[in-house]
Amino acid sequence: MTSTTSHAQVAYDKIEVGTTLTASGIALGLFSKPIPLPEGQWEVVSKHEEALSLTGGRSDSPGTTPRVSLTLRNLDRQGGPLFAMALNFTPNSLPINWGNQPCTTDNPVGLVDDFGLNASAMLFACARGDAISNFRQLLASAPNHPNSWVKSTLASLTPYASDFPVSAVLINVYGNKFRGKSMGITFLLRADANLDASLAYRGHLQGWIHETGTRWMKVLDNEATPLPGPATYWASK
Repeated sequence: MTSTTSHAQVAYDKIEVGTTLTASGIALGLFSKPIPLPEGQWEVVSKHEEALSLTGGRSDSPGTTPRVSLTLRNLDRQGGPLFAMALNFTPNSLPINWGNQPCTTDNPVGLVDDFGLNASAMLFACARGDAISNFRQLLASAPNHPNSWVKSTLASLTPYASDFPVSAVLINVYGNKFRGKSMGITFLLRADANLDASLAYRGHLQGWIHETGTRWMKVLDNEATPLPGPATYWASK
């Protein structure tokens, strides 16, 4: 398969499996700022498009809106912890009431950040993070996994499992704007320490998560912003 590499923004409807994206991001149209990506060469290993059903009076527009989902692997990690990402977005700015749920987690040792917002916020964002002790094993089971997100999102990474760390941290940042777009990004990081046991490592990630979520809200609000990836955590510092 031949990759298409570009250092400029790539229009979302031109992206195919094998396309390589950069921090310049994904173009959504003439009046929309691009979706930024962290530094790296991001190869698209899967792309799915679906018609998202709008039920319960959530919109005065047609009953569906398109949603694009991408899975990306980092070809240029340079020792950094961020090795893959999953991204989903609605490219059209339709007048939609997204109907959010509270930003909480059932995992007592999971990371969570609600950015001081409640579910009725006009500009909503939520971040959650969890450790995955054997990520390669999860990838091996992904093609037939009972969880639909794992199957649809991670199965495309299974052929590259040996390139990825055994222990990982999954961080999901998502949000939406009232009568605007919905977007989510999932970061797959090498676990540089034990997330469940190390308060210092948790604090290291929590600070980056909060900054990333704040920038993600700017993207949702159609502002231009870079999206820095996480720094390596050095347990000895």
